[in-house]
Amino acid sequence: MRKGKKKKTRRSRRFPKIGLAIITVLALAIVVTYFAFNQPTNPTDGELKAAILDSLYIIDPNDDFLTEANSTLSEAGFKVDIYLGDDVTVELFKELPSLNYKLVVLRVHTAWEENPKEPATIAFFTGTPYNDYDYFVERWLGEVREGTIEEYPTHFFAVTHKLIQHRYSQGDFPDSVVIVDSCFGLNSNSMAEAFIEKGSSVYIGWDWGVYSDYSDYATLTLIDNLLSGMTIDQAVENTPKDHDFGSILFYYPSDKGDVKLITSSS
Repeated sequence: MRKGKKKKTRRSRRFPKIGLAIITVLALAIVVTYFAFNQPTNPTDGELKAAILDSLYIIDPNDDFLTEANSTLSEAGFKVDIYLGDDVTVELFKELPSLNYKLVVLRVHTAWEENPKEPATIAFFTGTPYNDYDYFVERWLGEVREGTIEEYPTHFFAVTHKLIQHRYSQGDFPDSVVIVDSCFGLNSNSMAEAFIEKGSSVYIGWDWGVYSDYSDYATLTLIDNLLSGMTIDQAVENTPKDHDFGSILFYYPSDKGDVKLITSSS
C-alpha cells in the first residue's frame, strides 16, 4: 500500500473564495449606499436664481456693491442668495453646481501659482480660516490649498479647479453665467474649464490684477449690460476697461460671445 500522501481536502480552497465573495458583496453594498445618498441633483423649482459668494467681505467689504447687485437682480426677477464671509466654505463650492443658479458672482480673493508642467493653478479663497487638520484628502489631491494674503494675519482654505471638477462636486450648473469679481480669474483657463465642464455656459474674469472697488464697479456694469439683453461679447466690450493694471476682461470659451444671460424661468 502506498503511503505518505494524504488526499487533499477542498476546504482550504473553498474558504478564500467565500471570504472574497463576502468582501466583494460588502464593497458593492458600500458603493451602492454611497451613490444612493450622494446622487447629484439639480433643483427644478422653476425659480430664476442668482448667487453672490463674497468671502472678500471679511477683509474688504463693499455693502454698496451688495445692495446694488441684489436690487438690480431682484428687479429683473432673480431670487438672489448672498453668501457672506465665512458662509463661503469648501462645502459650498462642492454644492454650488447643484443649486440651480443661472448667474454666479464670485467676489472672492483669488491667487494663482505658476506650474511649468500645466496651466497656472488658480485658487478661490473661502472665508474659512486655515488649519492643518481639515480637508486632508482634498489638500493631498490638490483640490484645496492654504491661501495667504500679504500683510493679513489669517490664512484661509482656498479651492482650486480640481475641486470643481471632482466627482463630489455635486450636480451640474444649468448653463450658468459665472462672473469672477476678482483678480486673476482668467490668468489661465484652468478654473474656467472646470466650470464649463460642470455645465456653465460661459465664464468671465480678469486676466491680471485689479483693484476690488474697480472690479465691483465693472461687475455691476457687466450685470446691467447682461440684463439689458446684450450678448456676452457685447456686455464685456461695453464694460469699462481697467487703467491701473492694464487688466483685460475676457470670457471663456471664446466661441460663446453670442450667448445671453437667461432672464426667464420659463
